[in-house]
Amino acid sequence: MGFTVNTDFTIALTLTMMKAIGMMRMSKKGVHVMQLKSLIRQLSATFEINITTDLVHNPEIRQVQFVSSTGELQANRLYLEPQANQLVRLSYGWHGQEQIVGQVILGTRITTVIAGQNQLLKLLMTMGKCLHHDIELQAMINTLAISAITADFDTTLAQAVDLLQNPLAIIDLNGQILTRSHTTQLNGASIHAAVESNKVGRWLLDHGFAPDTPNFLTQVYVAQDQLSAGPMLITPLANGDEPIGYLVMPALNQPLNDRQALLINAIGQVIAGSLVKNQIMPTAESQRDRLLKMLLTERQGTTFADQFAEQGVQLPAAMVLVRCEPLADQAPMILQQRLQYLMLPKFQQVLVATFNQQCVALISIDLAAYNQADFRDTLQLITQQADCRLIVSQHYSNPEDTFAAYTVCERVAKLKTVRGRVVFSEDQFYNLALARVNHLEILPFFINPALRLLMTYDTCNHTELVATLDTYLRATCNLTRTSTQLYVHPNTLRNRLQHITKLTGCDLRDAETCFKLAASFKLQRFLERNQYRAALPIPTRDELHE
Repeated sequence: MGFTVNTDFTIALTLTMMKAIGMMRMSKKGVHVMQLKSLIRQLSATFEINITTDLVHNPEIRQVQFVSSTGELQANRLYLEPQANQLVRLSYGWHGQEQIVGQVILGTRITTVIAGQNQLLKLLMTMGKCLHHDIELQAMINTLAISAITADFDTTLAQAVDLLQNPLAIIDLNGQILTRSHTTQLNGASIHAAVESNKVGRWLLDHGFAPDTPNFLTQVYVAQDQLSAGPMLITPLANGDEPIGYLVMPALNQPLNDRQALLINAIGQVIAGSLVKNQIMPTAESQRDRLLKMLLTERQGTTFADQFAEQGVQLPAAMVLVRCEPLADQAPMILQQRLQYLMLPKFQQVLVATFNQQCVALISIDLAAYNQADFRDTLQLITQQADCRLIVSQHYSNPEDTFAAYTVCERVAKLKTVRGRVVFSEDQFYNLALARVNHLEILPFFINPALRLLMTYDTCNHTELVATLDTYLRATCNLTRTSTQLYVHPNTLRNRLQHITKLTGCDLRDAETCFKLAASFKLQRFLERNQYRAALPIPTRDELHE
């Protein structure tokens, strides 16, 4: 839809009222009535439709909605009933009798729940745009926004409930319901059962983002799986660009319809403004943003604890800094929004900000949790949902080291050896050291001669001694693990290792020897990824000492 709402309550009221009045005068056109055949024809331009019966009747359609739980059929309505295999049945009422139109195919390559829900919502909104004028909907939003300038939050929320004809719930970024959303006295207990017990925030995290909508703050979700018994509309709440929570509309009183789907995101903008204006859900992102930037720019930490305490934030005693790189065409601010939604429910405390046009996050985490596989798995999931790469600093405990952690992440980001969506700086220490060498051409001389001999031997004899040694070292010299990874019998592995020792004289039971050989393998991979060529001239001067 093309309508928007301004939730900055400090702007001049006169201009807003003039716009609203002008829109309301134009909105006398009301609902655009469309005959069924014309609506189906327009819908077929976007979706594949299987018409199962001849359309004998051609009733006027004023509204599109999900089928009612009571089974009641009303005139001038087109009903949607989601079915298995990404199909939606279309029907309408004719003198109290259900008339089947056919089935809409949402898509043939839908592999995730959220993708199917998004297509279902797209179907509802596509037909809604055919039936409702922009100016009609904009007038409703303007009226609500003008009232919200002076009204208290409870009044604004009640007016929004009247517009949507369903109860509303507000939850924070952790998926916890805001108690004040029960003051509508409209099925409050039902809201609680449908929202709080099902953790909408967790549902959104598990299902991820719509891939075709880069700005999360403009999205609307329709949830109809294990989250609730009936469908829900979910839309993010934000103060400007700062995420603060979600607005949830369970379809408890009225079935989900096209008008609700078209209105809820704009209503969410008004609700967010009212929450902030009435200090029910005050925001602190700008202050928190400054806290992280303070750690990145100030070297003396004598006042850090006091400044954190003023904002109700704990100064971390154990943490990592994360450099967040978008893999798609995302602005740093958009990536910041996504990561705030995704990280806050996952960790004890997270600060996310932009610094030097780069999105960064400070995660409070103790050393034991940092070294667990769960931490890496959580970050991996976040990168998939936010479509980004995360470069994680070394774990540290002194907040004054934050800039040093940032510098390390910046240098890791420039390495050509970086692979994968989650990169830990401690795993790149050796590559960082090699990258500081002035001349790439001298590095091959540091490859252990034993490794060079084995490479030559493999080439001449078509053996696999280099691969065997590499796997053995990566498996921390564990014979059982190495033989499993190589798919060879342990005795075969022992024979190969004895042959390596005979050829090179290296004692593969000695820790120092194994460390040197493993370092040579790392050096070899570093050279390969930096496209080293043996033909490069060897430098005649050592610039490091000139």
